[in-house]
Amino acid sequence: MDDGGATKIEELIDLVNRLAANEPNIRCQPGEGPLAPLAAALNNLSATLDARRTTKDEPFGVEVLVAQSPILMMACDADERVRFMNYTIPGLSPAEVVGKSYYHFTPPEDVEMVRGYVRRVLATGEPVSYEHRPNLSFGGPEWFGVQVGPIRSGEQVIGFTVSLTDITALKRTQLRLEQSNRELENFASVASHDLQEPLRKIQTFSDHLAATYSQALGPEGRDLLSRMNNAAKRMRQLIDDLLAYSRISSRAQSMLLVDLSEIARGVVGDLESTIEQTGAKVTIGELPTLEASPIQMRQLLQNLLSNALKFRRDDVAPIISVQATVDPESKLCELRVEDNGIGFDEKYVDRIFNVFQRLHGRGKYEGTGIGLAICRKIAERHGGSIRARSTPGQGSTFIVTLPVKMMASR
Repeated sequence: MDDGGATKIEELIDLVNRLAANEPNIRCQPGEGPLAPLAAALNNLSATLDARRTTKDEPFGVEVLVAQSPILMMACDADERVRFMNYTIPGLSPAEVVGKSYYHFTPPEDVEMVRGYVRRVLATGEPVSYEHRPNLSFGGPEWFGVQVGPIRSGEQVIGFTVSLTDITALKRTQLRLEQSNRELENFASVASHDLQEPLRKIQTFSDHLAATYSQALGPEGRDLLSRMNNAAKRMRQLIDDLLAYSRISSRAQSMLLVDLSEIARGVVGDLESTIEQTGAKVTIGELPTLEASPIQMRQLLQNLLSNALKFRRDDVAPIISVQATVDPESKLCELRVEDNGIGFDEKYVDRIFNVFQRLHGRGKYEGTGIGLAICRKIAERHGGSIRARSTPGQGSTFIVTLPVKMMASR
């Protein structure tokens, strides 16, 4: 067709013939003249036919994708019996699957857990996911990642779909890593004990020397002895902090409902002596309850509040605020710990969360430079993050973002 010209009958006949041959994506360019409306109508018909090509009778439709998918798919009714399966697991015929209880393919020890997930979907219409070993005898996948979703008829949930992805290789890697982490933790514990034992002896002997031979040592000797003792103390603290850092990821932690307000009050109680000595004012706002490790949430707040008390300005009483908000859409909690301390230049904001990184000399501020690295590791382990904002001489705000609920997993 010539651009801008009249629609020609020959072009319309060619379009109809190609549509009759079931060719996809056939269109003509509507021109002008009395045949232009007919050309537009044929284009609409072509688009409608393209949309219908995804029906189960089409060779390029959904059915071929389901049948050849590497993901095992089932559709089950409200009685929890299999009504459809795409038969991607060898060794199982349709007769061995369709009509049987979905739990027939679940190990007995996992039935109650799986039934709980399924009935949650049937009751709420919300999808869930979990991992489990299948109850299969023909040597198929060892582990599946399972996604269960609702089947609806109008507003009613009449069944559920199950999509199972083979995660055997991933699970084997995970189990090897867990074993490696356990071995590393055992090594760290042994190394910690072996390193701390000579340090304890150094401190014991130096304390004995200071108590028994103080006068004989003289001022210079006592100064050297004090330095040696302080170095041993720092080394012991460093070993303890490194061990704590390594355990955040290597040691499994129970995820429970944690009241952050209760945790924060407990931490303030632990720091009561330092708060009184510095004249600090600590305000705890309304904090949410979230799914987390209670031990690690306590460790997180302990480190952040300790830092706020430590890095205070001379002759200015610390003012520390702990507040939180929850986004109703993302279900993310934003925990903020704000102080009026010495602050820091924000060009160092990434550096402060790395192990052994210090912005200030050890002479004035004690510590090993691991505290904020532990905070970041805790936040990341909970699927969150930590960042900071600060102005030198005015204070800092540490912002921890955490999910209110951890993703469903086994």
